[in-house]
Amino acid sequence: MQARARQAVKAFDLLPVLDYKSPSGSPTCVTVAGNDVYVGYSTGHVRHFLVSSSTSANGRTKYQVRYLDEMIGSKKSISKILVAPTIARIIGLAENQVFVGDMFSMVGAQSYGRSTPKSVTFISVNEASTSYDLEIAVCQARKKSVLLMMVTSERFITKLEIGNLQAVPQKVLWHGSVLLLAYEGYYSVYNLMSRTELELFPYNTTTTSPLMKTLGEGEIYMNGDGLGMIVNESGDVCRAPIAWINQPKFVCYSKPYIVGISQTSIQVYSLLDQQLKQKSGFNDASSASDFNGNIFIVTEEQIYMLLPIPAEEQVERLIDSGNLDQAMALAEETLGSMTRSKSSRLKALRQRAANMYWTRGELEEAFSLFTQTQTPPTDICSLYDTLFEHTSSEVSVAGLLEDKRREYHVFLLQYLSRSGVRTEELNTIEFKLVALTDPDRMTDFVKEKRSMDMKSVVSFLKAHGFLYMLGEYYASCGFVSEAVEQWRQLEEMEVESRDPRYPGLGCIVDLLLDTNIQAVIMSNVEWLISRDPDKTLQLLISTAAELNNDHVLSLLAERPLHIIAFLEELVINRGTDANRYHTQLAQQYLSLLLSPQTPRNRALNIRKKLQTHLLTSDKYAVSLILNKIQGTVLKKELAILYGKLQEHEKALKVLVYEVHDVRSAEEYCREWPSGRKELHLLLLKIYLNCSDPALRDTLLERAVEFLNSRSSVFNYSEVYKIIPQDWPISLIEPFVYRSLGCQAHHYRTSRIVKGLSELEWARMRADRVGFTKRLVKITSGTYCAFCFHPFSDSNCSVATSGEVYHTQCISQIT
Repeated sequence: MQARARQAVKAFDLLPVLDYKSPSGSPTCVTVAGNDVYVGYSTGHVRHFLVSSSTSANGRTKYQVRYLDEMIGSKKSISKILVAPTIARIIGLAENQVFVGDMFSMVGAQSYGRSTPKSVTFISVNEASTSYDLEIAVCQARKKSVLLMMVTSERFITKLEIGNLQAVPQKVLWHGSVLLLAYEGYYSVYNLMSRTELELFPYNTTTTSPLMKTLGEGEIYMNGDGLGMIVNESGDVCRAPIAWINQPKFVCYSKPYIVGISQTSIQVYSLLDQQLKQKSGFNDASSASDFNGNIFIVTEEQIYMLLPIPAEEQVERLIDSGNLDQAMALAEETLGSMTRSKSSRLKALRQRAANMYWTRGELEEAFSLFTQTQTPPTDICSLYDTLFEHTSSEVSVAGLLEDKRREYHVFLLQYLSRSGVRTEELNTIEFKLVALTDPDRMTDFVKEKRSMDMKSVVSFLKAHGFLYMLGEYYASCGFVSEAVEQWRQLEEMEVESRDPRYPGLGCIVDLLLDTNIQAVIMSNVEWLISRDPDKTLQLLISTAAELNNDHVLSLLAERPLHIIAFLEELVINRGTDANRYHTQLAQQYLSLLLSPQTPRNRALNIRKKLQTHLLTSDKYAVSLILNKIQGTVLKKELAILYGKLQEHEKALKVLVYEVHDVRSAEEYCREWPSGRKELHLLLLKIYLNCSDPALRDTLLERAVEFLNSRSSVFNYSEVYKIIPQDWPISLIEPFVYRSLGCQAHHYRTSRIVKGLSELEWARMRADRVGFTKRLVKITSGTYCAFCFHPFSDSNCSVATSGEVYHTQCISQIT
């Protein structure tokens, strides 16, 4: 795996930038600040080199290093050099002695004097400092302490002394609020805020030299036994360790790579996955340092630059080699927070990687990158040519297996839904994807009534056998006739051949009810009746469309129950005034009622409906129905018809003498709209004048009950004229008391009305007298309130309001 990683990407070019033979001994350390390189030697000299760059004809950048100056910082070997560009100082350490010089003139600074720390074993800069002056950590062997100092342009200032340490640290790294300490055999972290120290992990002093290096963003490298540990400011391991092939002497950092330089090789590992990316042989490195991603390596005879290959170029190579995960991780790390042009380039790389993920079937990764780059949905859809009728694309998945193709469908559907872009083309594609991945959702999608390419959708639905949904789509677009026609074809197919989603004839009925289009209903009603008369009847009586009722009735002629139901809707529920429908309903009732095939329970129900219809309707042909009923057993209906012809005596005689149903006769009198007193008196006469000896006594008893009933209403004076004179008063006592009470009530009421009328008459006479006695002055300026003409004489009429009228005008008003 490591071999593949090394082959996949080359992160650095090793460039020799200066050949020299130093007369100042062997190089011991190096530090870099911008274009300035400072090399310390074993003789105590510090040499200053300047790095310059130029662009060659092929567009590559070339670097050159030239020697500028040197200074003698000490007579002893220099182990460490720090640079403070803001105050133009270099600080060096040579065998426990600290010296300071000007970083440009390379002249020693004499102003520091007594403020310079003594007995120093190691110095390091606070790489998390935001101060203008340089902040350094100084290890003092004599006191087993660490001084935190600020270096100005004139002196050292002690900010804090950390004493009573466990031992003298061999190396120290100051990073913000913590100190990382390397003791002999182990590392520890010291928190400057809480003043507490925590031991981290040990290392073998015989095989491992302590190394600590700030990697950026709060991460710190610490050299272990064959491993490079990466910890955060608290000392907690935050990444997997680096498994070095050769234990490094020096460690440099160039985002996102950590470079280990050993006695025999240069090893480049990525912090993103802790894998080896590049390894090359390199001997006798004396020291190494980095600045802004450029790494400088010093040997006895040369200065080298380990120059990072541009991140874009690395990413492109990774993409070309198919290492998409590594490419995207590197691109995010190196280009994610760059300038606008770099961001644009990152977007292009992401899109390229997304397309390759797509072709490889790694759809989750493709989805993420397409989303990040906000790739237009149409661009993604163009990768899948089966969604278009005519497309050509370099990248196509048309040849994928069906199971894999479904994954692509789901991916595209998710992306389209998330993008929120709604165009006719994209709506059409999304609908097709829904049909291919989740056909049950097609109905909900169609109900949203999005704009789609109708020709394309129709062709697609037919090609994939979604014939029921084709009707749904037609209906949603307002093509109701086409939708019904499509479903009619399905209905007429064999059940085995139908679209399994077709729910049956009910969908046609529901559509016609929802749309209420008269032409579509009438053009399909005959076919619907032949398929399912019950559902068709429900459509006919529920629709709000104006139907051709006569044509519907002719189609229902052979179905008496259905024609009755339709006529009931017209007559009873809709209250039609057409006499023919009222007459036809009565005729249908009679036909079904008189048919011997009609079941008894149904016949009883129909008879009740017939009686109600005959009694409540005034728009049927009474004579026609009477002719049909005469001679049948329908005597109550015959009585109702006689009543409609105002032949009440015949109606009541039928009920009393033929039907022998006196209760119905009495109800007839009570419920008839007018002339109740006359009908009650007529029925009483029929009771009293019965010529049939078998009924006479019964009817006489009924006449007494009828008279005494409180529900009976009579003209009492007429009743007394017809009742037999030999009846004792006790027999009809309730009637007598009721009649006397009514007469007394009538007498008292009439007296009261008379008194009130006389009072009103007296009041009006008094008012009239008052008006006639009032003087009215007529002058030339008096005008009639009606015609607005003056008066020629004194004849006039005066209203109660005081207005004056001509006598001839007042007659016109009244």
